[in-house]
Amino acid sequence: MLGPLQVRRQDEELDLGPRQQRLILALLLTGAGQPVGLGHIIELLWGQHPPSSAVNIVHRYIGALRRLLEPGLPARSPGRWLQGDANGYRMRVTADQLDLLTMRTLAALARSQAEAGHHAEALSHFQMALALWRGPCAGAADLGALDQPAFSVVDHECAELAREATDQGLRLNDIRSLLPALRRMAESRPWDEALQAQLLLALSADGHQAEAITLYQDVRSRLATELGVNPGDELRTAYQVVLRPDPVRSGQSDPRTASPAASSPIAGPAAPAMMLPAQIPAGPTHFAGRDDTRRRIFELIDDHDANRTSTPVLSIDGIPGIGKTTLAIHLAHQLATNYPDGQLYVDLHGFDPEPAVMPPAEALQGFLNALGIPDSDIPVSDFARAGLYRSILAGRRILIVLDNARNADQVRPLLPGTPGCLVLITSRLRLTGLATTHSAHLLTLGVLTLKEARDFLATRLGARTSADPEATDEIIERCGRLPLALAVVAGRALAHPDHRMSDIAEELRAEHGSLDGFMGDDLDNNLRAIFSWSYLLLSPDAAHLFRLLALQLGPDLTIPAIASLIGAPTPDARRLIGQLVRTGLLTEHAPGRYRTHDLIRAYAQELVHRHEDGPGRRQAVRRLMDHYQRTAYEANQLLMPLPGPGPLDVTDGVVTAELHTPREVMTWFTANWPALRAVVRRRLRDGDTTEAWQLVFSLLQFWQNEGVWHEGVALIRECLPAVVAAGDDLGRAHMSRALAGGLFLLGDYEAPPHLLHEALELYDTLGRTAEQTVAYRNLAYVSHALKNSEEAVKQAECALRLATSTANWREQTFSLFFIGDVYVQLGRLDDALSHLDQALLIAQEHADSYLLGLHDWSMADYHEATGDLAASLARRGRALESLRELGWLVSVVETHIAWGDTALTLGDQAGARAAWHEALELIGRRRLPQAAEVQARLTRLDQAADLNVSSS
Repeated sequence: MLGPLQVRRQDEELDLGPRQQRLILALLLTGAGQPVGLGHIIELLWGQHPPSSAVNIVHRYIGALRRLLEPGLPARSPGRWLQGDANGYRMRVTADQLDLLTMRTLAALARSQAEAGHHAEALSHFQMALALWRGPCAGAADLGALDQPAFSVVDHECAELAREATDQGLRLNDIRSLLPALRRMAESRPWDEALQAQLLLALSADGHQAEAITLYQDVRSRLATELGVNPGDELRTAYQVVLRPDPVRSGQSDPRTASPAASSPIAGPAAPAMMLPAQIPAGPTHFAGRDDTRRRIFELIDDHDANRTSTPVLSIDGIPGIGKTTLAIHLAHQLATNYPDGQLYVDLHGFDPEPAVMPPAEALQGFLNALGIPDSDIPVSDFARAGLYRSILAGRRILIVLDNARNADQVRPLLPGTPGCLVLITSRLRLTGLATTHSAHLLTLGVLTLKEARDFLATRLGARTSADPEATDEIIERCGRLPLALAVVAGRALAHPDHRMSDIAEELRAEHGSLDGFMGDDLDNNLRAIFSWSYLLLSPDAAHLFRLLALQLGPDLTIPAIASLIGAPTPDARRLIGQLVRTGLLTEHAPGRYRTHDLIRAYAQELVHRHEDGPGRRQAVRRLMDHYQRTAYEANQLLMPLPGPGPLDVTDGVVTAELHTPREVMTWFTANWPALRAVVRRRLRDGDTTEAWQLVFSLLQFWQNEGVWHEGVALIRECLPAVVAAGDDLGRAHMSRALAGGLFLLGDYEAPPHLLHEALELYDTLGRTAEQTVAYRNLAYVSHALKNSEEAVKQAECALRLATSTANWREQTFSLFFIGDVYVQLGRLDDALSHLDQALLIAQEHADSYLLGLHDWSMADYHEATGDLAASLARRGRALESLRELGWLVSVVETHIAWGDTALTLGDQAGARAAWHEALELIGRRRLPQAAEVQARLTRLDQAADLNVSSS
């Protein structure tokens, strides 16, 4: 990996195949045994615009790599080396099998020896580690992957190793053995001024002053010509040492500690002697997690160091208690050695009660004092004070941490004006203004992953967590994986070493989701107090909204749902949402979708019961439920209106979502499915059975076409006993028919006939002819599945007659399609074509995209029956386009399966495989019967391919 990618089996170098296959292997090896997600692989190969077949192509390359690494590996076997799991793919490698790991092992040993004072041994191991480097990671340039972060991180790591090795060589005046590798690495990183500076020092120490001077002139010319900038401080300092080399050679001083800015002229008083502030607070004793965030930050800093065109400004935001300050301080300690002129830190108190918010002028005074400026020399005006601060920072490398910022205006006067420094900012808000004016990098922290949370507790509590993993996981989930909550619980556990993890879990369980389990003696570790600091910043109306958020029924809310919750117009709701987002109490986790952390919602729950009366809470919940109920009704009418109940009257102040296309409808249903199920169950709990079953009716088309069949059937089973108990015959008829449809989709053909006949009797008694039409059509589907085609046609014809009598053109078309499909299977092709043509005329008259797609589907079967497979395949493709546009997942999956069947009959094995893989990807984790069917097809295809290979 440390150079052009090479893989050897014993003494034989393997041919790694095409470029994309080599790229995949290189990316997996940079992971050094850690999983690499499928999305990262696809992004590496195609960027933001992958082809639709990207997943299938990656699967093929993975299979080819497995067979390359293990000749004779059976088809579809996971293999020994390249393994896949839910997190992605990983290469199993050890330190003696991968030069990257060998280098890291040697470097760690060298650093350990250097810290222990064994400098000669350290240099020896640094030399061995550096000798492994052959060029840029994986030969990224040859693979067309120059800008890939995974490879850049390794290159940065190697450059840092070279700098450390050079330091050690200079210390011992033994630099010659390092020069060849250092020269080659500096050539490969022409913009890395720190590395160029080290090469200057190494050349000078080895007596090559002329070469060092020439190198500096070349670098300076390159920077001026291509970037329009001058060399940075570190390179200029190294050049001064080259011109006066004796101190370095004699080991009397370290040139990197010199600060050329110490005598820089500044406005106002004469520049003071340089002080080295070290204001960063003590870091956490134990730190776990945030590896991806830290890696990204180091990459950003590395890019700025390479370009030296601006000061890197990184703003870390997130909800209260998410660990922003802890991460910033941890990073500051890790990076401190890169900023030899010191570190500045200030808590801006941005979310403390208003009087405590620190003005920028006060922060500037503290920084200037820390930099050696007495109060008497600090200007009175804010503008002059900021100018003095920027002048002193010019030419220096200082790390600045601005903690707990209120907004961008509080931060701007504290930013340096020239390159060289690093600024880390934390805030509960996303400081987008800084991104605009200072090209700040904005990083939002989320909750910890389950693994990170386990590591978080394990680093603090040791073996207690592994001794009771189930209790540990329960604690993690009750903490909502919020770092501050986990820290509070860990502190409690340390204070009571006799308590088991199960005891602590029981304590949290007993608090029933309140914040009482997360109270600490220190206000800084008291969740209720920390949340209150943001809450107190809200206007009265925004505080009212925050309290009502505790009443939400799903995991998140949209703007129309929030407007309904508070009974306000949408513009007012949007304004109040902005306040909550700005204070970190609400997060926009997806465009237009907002959620609160579980513990913040627990805080809102306390407030809503304290400040909102019972009638007000009940009215807010009813408005919210009416929002979902009315939007679901209108969405279903746009999706596929069937004979059924009309819209309910809704409470004043209810806002519905604006949906315009079937795809928008399916997207809305999918995103709000958890909340819709919660509304049904809340209606049943409140005794509102009519509203409950009518909402279920509005959801039928969605869950049937989205494939969430088990959840849909579960809702119907909950509704049916309630409507029976309420004596609601219409509701009973609709729920019986709906349950029959759900069970049929799940492969149960025995129960549906009884349920459908029961529904028919109720519809007949109630005089609901239109609903009888649908029930007869459903019966036809069941009879056909039971291989009773004659009975199926009779029932469909009955449905057709009823639909014609009620002028229900959509039901007419469904029945005609069904009869035509049955006739195709029976070989009565003329009769089939007649029915399909009738259906087409109706679909064309009403320009119904779904029905036109169904016609293409039915005609594909017809052409296949006539033996015209090419025409059949073309029709499948047209049907697929229509159904994709509608967003009907199940129909798209079934079309992919049928398309693959036809392609295989035509001898297109690759096309069949791609279609079936696409079907599996769409099915995902849904428990659909088609998954087993598709997998069986792929297995047979693989077996046939293996048989052909062995025969040849």
